[in-house]
Amino acid sequence: MTIMPFLPIIVSAIVYLSLIIGILYLIYRWVSKFIALREEQNDLLREIINKLESK
Repeated sequence: MTIMPFLPIIVSAIVYLSLIIGILYLIYRWVSKFIALREEQNDLLREIINKLESK
């Protein structure tokens, strides 16, 4: 038995796995950026509230 009959299956499995991992990585990056922006927005709102209260 040679590996040649299984080569297309192995290559397609590697391609599909890399696509799935790539999509999951992009989702992770988007969620991380979204959370960071929300935290920054909350910090800015706290600063605005503190400045308004001090006046």
